[in-house]
Amino acid sequence: MAKNIKIKMPVDAVVAVTYRCNSRCVMCNIWQIKDFPEISPDEYLKLPKSLKDLNISGGEPFLRTDLVEIIKNVKKACPKAKINISTNGFLVDTIKTVLPKIKKVDPNISISVSIDGIGQMHEKVRRVPQAWNKVLETVRFCRDEMEIKHIKFAFTLNSLNYKQLRMAYEWSYRLGIEFTMAVAHSSDIYFGQENKLTADRDFLELEFKHVINDLVKSIKPKNWARAYFVNGLLRLVQGKKRPLESFAGQDFFYLDPKGDLYPSVIDNVIMGNIQNCEDFKQLWFSDEAEKARLDVQGFANDYWMVCTARTAIKRNPLKVANWIFKNKIPLKWFSK
Repeated sequence: MAKNIKIKMPVDAVVAVTYRCNSRCVMCNIWQIKDFPEISPDEYLKLPKSLKDLNISGGEPFLRTDLVEIIKNVKKACPKAKINISTNGFLVDTIKTVLPKIKKVDPNISISVSIDGIGQMHEKVRRVPQAWNKVLETVRFCRDEMEIKHIKFAFTLNSLNYKQLRMAYEWSYRLGIEFTMAVAHSSDIYFGQENKLTADRDFLELEFKHVINDLVKSIKPKNWARAYFVNGLLRLVQGKKRPLESFAGQDFFYLDPKGDLYPSVIDNVIMGNIQNCEDFKQLWFSDEAEKARLDVQGFANDYWMVCTARTAIKRNPLKVANWIFKNKIPLKWFSK
């Protein structure tokens, strides 16, 4: 990291409130973690008010019985942040009880429900009986009864489900909800799983192109940015570098359940612990945090995820706009 770069307060974060999980995903070992410490709801009052996007994740967040209190404190600490809860959607009865209370705290709360395939494929990846039916019930509750404005399907592509990328994408629009995706990454601190994609690359590229072309044809600029992001995932699948530098540890951080702060969910370098500071600025501008930034600078870890890509895209509007223009007018395939 160049010394003349001035570090500002972060604007984006993923906050894992628990590693407890009721899923058994083939691409993630979080569910195998036992008795991982969890900080109290009061610690979330230390989160910086600079945050604009904040994803409450896990494990499964709805396994925390004090989730409503956590959301209250997050909302108080980060009043301008768009808060999203990522869930597997399996705790249907709990979600039906807790989500109305959360919506009273934050009427604009958004929900991302994991989907790793349609029907039996989702159950094969998640290794949970009736997984697909539970997801549909949760989505319909959020959409029809709670009238949540922003509901997303979160598809994680892996060696088992890659042939259902297009199908999952089309299902999201059939249900009238947004579609987001990731490619299964390897992470010592988060997924705890070594993920290597084994796939028919020609088939997979066609799946990607269908999604990208459909997004770029949209009249919504937000979908154009999503098309750019998905094209970045395609680059990784093709063995190329991600399209933009990561600003992990600058614009973004990951907070684990025991309060350790990391530059991202991939970078295994601790910036500090939120329990050991009275004010987030104390942690963010500490020597330990600065050392972590130096360790993860540039393109060393070649990951491409929504949480870190979002701020990178915002930092490079001209480059992204140029890609969109080339792909939209005329509509043609570019992956350069």
